[in-house]
Amino acid sequence: MSKPNLMIKTYNLLKASYKRAKGGFENVDISTYYDRVHTCSRCDYLDHKDLECTVCGCPIETKAKWQTENCPKNKW
Repeated sequence: MSKPNLMIKTYNLLKASYKRAKGGFENVDISTYYDRVHTCSRCDYLDHKDLECTVCGCPIETKAKWQTENCPKNKW
């Protein structure tokens, strides 16, 4: 399973950070956060060693927290 390279990960982080700032730095509620992390923990696209999504390269603990983010595979 290949992961995005550093340039793609950096681009995705900058894009997500821009959306987060534009969205007012809102986080999801704790229940939604746990649901998202639980979904990611069972996903075939999770790198269990680094806890990163192998599709977008984002760390799931951060991505799942941000209101403006979505799963790249539309699982949440």
